[in-house]
Amino acid sequence: MPAQASGPGPGRGSTPDRSGSLSGTGNAIAVDGNASAPRGSTLAGAPSAARWLIAGAAAVVAIVLGAALLRDDASLATLEAAARAERAATAGSGPRRPVAPPPRDAAPADELAAATAGGVLALEALGARYPKDPSIFRVLMLRHALPPPYHAAALAAAKRLLELDPGAAADGDVQRVVLSAAAGPPEAAAAALDLMASGMGSHGPDLLYDLATGSSAVKTGNAAMKERAAKRLGEAAVLERATPALRIAQELRLARSCKARQPLLERAAADGDRRALDVLSSLVSSKSKGCGFLGLSRCAAPCASIAKEIKAAMSAIEARTGPSPGAAEAPASR
Repeated sequence: MPAQASGPGPGRGSTPDRSGSLSGTGNAIAVDGNASAPRGSTLAGAPSAARWLIAGAAAVVAIVLGAALLRDDASLATLEAAARAERAATAGSGPRRPVAPPPRDAAPADELAAATAGGVLALEALGARYPKDPSIFRVLMLRHALPPPYHAAALAAAKRLLELDPGAAADGDVQRVVLSAAAGPPEAAAAALDLMASGMGSHGPDLLYDLATGSSAVKTGNAAMKERAAKRLGEAAVLERATPALRIAQELRLARSCKARQPLLERAAADGDRRALDVLSSLVSSKSKGCGFLGLSRCAAPCASIAKEIKAAMSAIEARTGPSPGAAEAPASR
C-alpha cells in the first residue's frame, strides 16, 4: 500500500511547501509586529504627555493669579461683598433667637380699665410702666381732682399729660382742674399760674385773662388771685403765646382813655372776639341813673365821642363771631 504524505494534501487548499511560503510566514509575523508597535510607542511617550498636562495646569494657575493681581479694587469689592452675602445667607439658615418686640407706648385698654378700677396706686404703677401714654395721666389727673381734691398731685398729672399731648390744653377737664387748683391753697395756686403761663400754649393766657377779669368759670373769690393772674398775663413771654384776639382785648382793657383806644378799633374789628366785645360794649353803654342831681340822671357812655366808630368795630366782630352774651345793646349816646 503506497505511503501517504504527512502534510495536508492539495485537495484541502493548502499552500505547497516551497521556499516562498516561509517568507509569507515572515510577512505575517512582520504585520503582527507592526500592529503592536503603537502600544509600545504610547507607553514610551506617556511621560512627555504628563509633562505637557502639568505645564498646561501651571499656565492656567498663573493666568488666574495674574488676573487676580491685576483686578481693580471695584471688582474685588464686588466679589468680597458677594462672598459676605453668601456667608450671611448660609449663617442665617440656622435657627435664630427670638427678637423681643419693641416696648409699647400705650397701655392696653384692659390694663387701663383695671388700673382705673384699682385707684390711684394702680394708675401710678401703670404710668411707671407706660410713661408715654397720656391717657393714663389724664385718668390719674381726674382721680386726684375728685373731692376732696389733691391739687398738687392733680397738677403734676396734668403737667405730664400736657407734655405728652400739648393739644390737651384745649380739654375742658384739664382747664377745670387747673383753674380749681388756682383757687386752692397758695402753693397749688402758684403752681397753677405757672402752668397757665408756660405749659398750656395759647390756652394758658386765655385762662389767666378769665381769672384777671373775673369771668372764669371757676370763681376764686380772691381779689389777690385776680391781681396775680393779671400780673402774669402782663408778662411779655405770656403775651407772645396769646392769640391775636386775646392781645387786642387785653390792650383795649388796659388803655387809659377813649383816645388811646381809638387806634385799636381797626385791629379789634379784624381780630377781636367776645372779650373785645365785652370791653367795647362797656364803653358805649350809658347808665340809667347815677349822674346829675342826687344821682337821678342817666349817665352818658364813657366813650360817647367815638361811639360810632366803636359800634362799627363791634358790628364787624359780631359778623365774624356772633354777638357776645355779655354785650348789651347800647342806647343812643347823648
